[in-house]
Amino acid sequence: MAHNLEIKKVNGVEVASFVENGRKERAWHNLGQVFDGPMTVEQALKLSHADYQVALQPVVAITPALSEAMASNNAEAICDAILSAQISGRKATVRLDTQESLGVVSDYYGVVQNEDAFKFVDTLCSGELGNDHVPVIETAGVLGHGERVFISAKFPEQVILDNKGDDRVEMYVVFTTSHDGTAAVNCMVTPVRVVCNNTLNFAMAHNFGKISLRHTSQINSRLDLTNKENAEFAYQTLHMYEIYKKSMEERFTHLQSIKLAERDLDRILAEVLYSDKNKAIYKATGDAHHADISTFAKNQFDKVRGTIETGIGQDVGAKGTGMWLINGLTTFYQNEYDFKNEEQKFDSLMTGYASKKVQQAYELVTAV
Repeated sequence: MAHNLEIKKVNGVEVASFVENGRKERAWHNLGQVFDGPMTVEQALKLSHADYQVALQPVVAITPALSEAMASNNAEAICDAILSAQISGRKATVRLDTQESLGVVSDYYGVVQNEDAFKFVDTLCSGELGNDHVPVIETAGVLGHGERVFISAKFPEQVILDNKGDDRVEMYVVFTTSHDGTAAVNCMVTPVRVVCNNTLNFAMAHNFGKISLRHTSQINSRLDLTNKENAEFAYQTLHMYEIYKKSMEERFTHLQSIKLAERDLDRILAEVLYSDKNKAIYKATGDAHHADISTFAKNQFDKVRGTIETGIGQDVGAKGTGMWLINGLTTFYQNEYDFKNEEQKFDSLMTGYASKKVQQAYELVTAV
């Protein structure tokens, strides 16, 4: 699977634009820098090679007049043609250290510099907002050619899912921003199950612990946590570690108490995985492997069912519960589903396709 991390040459050596806090088990791609101990934002910014600036630049159409001027190497004519060929209302986001265009956006697009984005996380991790549960920076990286940056920090306490204490969830705050106009600035609190390292961020009813801001001209003023109103907003939304943790524990406990019969499991998976056509066949026949259901759909059904039964971490906790199903489904999307690259995988698990599928399963399980 492609990691989609930026690869650049440093002193003649190719390195990935990624850094992680030193720990026993490295990220699966085994790339980038390892920092031994807690990182400051400045260290994370530098070691992940995210210390570059982005600026808006005019977008120019290659018109016949401009092509002719360039062919004749007439400097004055080229300048005149460029000025007349500028496209109004659009700008290119340009990475200033490489002069590479990262995307095309509107005139009203607000660029968030990586340094300012990381400062937002720095404030969250400094304890300045009065939070007793201060997260520690865990990873940071650059994706593509610099179109996207991310930084994550881990809270010090875990959620314990069972009495034995062998099924635990770690809580993270994750911040991402883009420079190509494809995504908003997102900051969220998300749980990761330790035993299989799968992201359990199913979108709960009120979506605790998430801030999403569009790249408008006012974006940087919204991210300024020296502003009391902004700080209170971030505190009320993201500091809610205790409330979020309590909510997670309550929901996990409820999921563990739900016992699923085989027919419940088949029905929920058919509802989540099958297309409307295949779903209608299942509802009419009660057979998840009916001959009229597409082979592709049945193969995926069996693969997901297999992951739920025997996937990574599925030997921990009680089999046949709602929590067992949700863990298995998130394990499937985390470890088995074929994403194009890590960026697509991250988006899908956090707010996209995979997150919506797990959320749908969660709602069906709790309705049993």
